[in-house]
Amino acid sequence: MERVVLNVGGRVFETTFDTLHSKPDTRLGKLSRDSKEFCKETEQFFFDRNPDFFNSVLDFYRTGELHLPIFYCGATLRHELSFWELHEENLSACCLQVYYKFDNDKDTLKTLETYLSVKDLDYTDAQCGASAFVRVKRAIWLFLDQPNSSFLAQMFSFLYFFVVVVSIFIFLFGSHPSFRADIDLSQYDNVTLFYLMSEIDWENPKERLTYLTEVYSPLVYIEWSCLFFFTVELVLHFLTSPNKNRFFGSWLNVLDTFLVAAMLTVLGMEINIQAVTSSTAGGIIYLLLKSAIICRLFRLFRLVRQYSALKILSITLRSSLKELLLLLVVFFMSVTIFAGFVYYAEFEEPTTFPDLFVAVWWAIITMTTVGYGDQYPKTLLGRAVGICCAMCGILLLSMPIAVVASNFSDLHLRNKDRERFLAKDKKKTKSSVSPISKGKLTETMCEKETSVI
Repeated sequence: MERVVLNVGGRVFETTFDTLHSKPDTRLGKLSRDSKEFCKETEQFFFDRNPDFFNSVLDFYRTGELHLPIFYCGATLRHELSFWELHEENLSACCLQVYYKFDNDKDTLKTLETYLSVKDLDYTDAQCGASAFVRVKRAIWLFLDQPNSSFLAQMFSFLYFFVVVVSIFIFLFGSHPSFRADIDLSQYDNVTLFYLMSEIDWENPKERLTYLTEVYSPLVYIEWSCLFFFTVELVLHFLTSPNKNRFFGSWLNVLDTFLVAAMLTVLGMEINIQAVTSSTAGGIIYLLLKSAIICRLFRLFRLVRQYSALKILSITLRSSLKELLLLLVVFFMSVTIFAGFVYYAEFEEPTTFPDLFVAVWWAIITMTTVGYGDQYPKTLLGRAVGICCAMCGILLLSMPIAVVASNFSDLHLRNKDRERFLAKDKKKTKSSVSPISKGKLTETMCEKETSVI
């Protein structure tokens, strides 16, 4: 049994040719004294490679199992395996997670790069240098659009958030009787008053509240102030935008435009509410626009630009879309199955589940553990189906939680590393245009981090 001495990075390993030749399709399996790595003076084979990793390589020839050290980066593992001509098929199942963690990390970085490395809309150096007016426009633009551009911009962002919250509460207060007063019916002529009274469903308290009462004046003035604030902000935001076409490429800007237009229209209708309520079409349009104003809640998404955790939450939902869609498919399959089961289990009971659509409603409410109690099985067999339906719902809804939580954890940790890198790199590379023009900087960071890994 001929022994062979291997010098790997200055560390000497000793084995036999028989051991190495057991894997003839690898680099060590092809070794002979005629190989270029053989040194005749020392009677050793020299390889300028990592000696710590070589322990795992040599154990593969001895035991036939290839295990990887967990303390190495995935890129290093791949380079070493490639050099020693060891294939992925040789990996032991217990080490697959270590090996493919590199791919998962790259995918996470790519996801962050895709959603976070978008260059902010801004003026160029040439535009700012050519005109003082452009520099003023840019200062206003950054103040309104980029909360992280300055301390004043952050304060305006908080003010915007406060006005949004006030506007939402005013909207909510307007639907409560405690914040409304009876209207003066004498302002209507007899024809309009007769039409109004005939159109109201007196059994519906919401219609009586809407048509026969009005919001207190202080709340109306606050609502008008909020509307004025949003209108001025939108106009300035649009006029100072570096690119008017890209301005409406943001769904938040489109939403703001729609909300301002809807609120102005509703304000005009409420000023002349008699004419609006004198026709069915006018009343329907008024109610539709009034209900659409609740979309002002989406203005809170502007905070996403200021708080990275909200960005990560949004990216997590996007990256988990496949799992969530799979959940919906399985959920509705289960709903249909249990709806059919409970319908026929209760077939002899005349007071429950008149059709399958009602059974579907019951299955959805039961699987989501809401349990309104408006529909429920009364027979023994139906209750057995209900138990199975509820248990199945609990299991189905709990499964994607681990996936979403894992994705959020990975993205959050990677983003923290990214922000640290970005903060250090920003000190070295400062833009002459803006301290927050970080699109290219983020791309550079991702490229560097990927190359390091």
